[in-house]
Amino acid sequence: MNVIGLGGAGCSLAKHFEIYPQYKTYFIDTDKEGRENFFKVERQETHEDYEAAYKQINTQSIIGETTLITTGSGNISGILLRLLEQLKDHKLTVLYIRPDMSTAREDVVLRENMVFGVLQEYARSNLLSRLFVVSNAVAESVLDNVSIVDYWKNLNTIISSTYHMLNVFDNTEPLLSTLADPKETSRIATFGVVAFNNLDEKIFYDLQKPRLKKYFFGVTEKTLNEERDLLQKIRSYVKDKSEEKCTACFAIYSTDYEQNYAYVVQYASLIQEQNLDS
Repeated sequence: MNVIGLGGAGCSLAKHFEIYPQYKTYFIDTDKEGRENFFKVERQETHEDYEAAYKQINTQSIIGETTLITTGSGNISGILLRLLEQLKDHKLTVLYIRPDMSTAREDVVLRENMVFGVLQEYARSNLLSRLFVVSNAVAESVLDNVSIVDYWKNLNTIISSTYHMLNVFDNTEPLLSTLADPKETSRIATFGVVAFNNLDEKIFYDLQKPRLKKYFFGVTEKTLNEERDLLQKIRSYVKDKSEEKCTACFAIYSTDYEQNYAYVVQYASLIQEQNLDS
């Protein structure tokens, strides 16, 4: 799978995927900063200038399934639609990072909301395989006693590792599964982690009106052999997560890891935050 980072935030998160052999990473930004597979975009003054001055990037080396990581708060997101047009023949997923806008300037908030809205329309129109949304402000709740110095490193690590593990499970045969596929219209999604010991669930974005929740349990051989009531506990937990018009399902995997892991993906068809600032 290819991972492309667009802009400073997108490139910083994409960099964390380099530790996994399953990905080939690319970077699109104004400054190379020692990155390999780098595509330079000339610095512009405004969001509109980036779109007007865009010169087609040579993406011939990017072949196959691709995840594009970006945010809408930076001016460089002005090239986003032109870039998506270039990548339209790929199986393309966008991992969209929503920054904390609580102290941002009004123009930045408006730009970010516009980009987020456009990407959702792209997803609903089947121009994207999936739009995964992560809110930095929500995802940081997973971090525990992290210093300011390590904040971005730890936040990007938890987001990238979770996304990676979901890809791993997606390409692994489960021991047992009740998983269902999301409907064609449910292309807006988010994900999160579940503490295996107490099933405390932390979602990385507050997705409104999810239609499907998929739970992935990666379990050690020791736990599989010793916890005889494990299946019953998982079934009960997932059943409790079902709601009206929202199905919950699960899969259990045997892993060689030293500890147990659990993750969740939520899917929705509703355009998110439609009434923001209205």
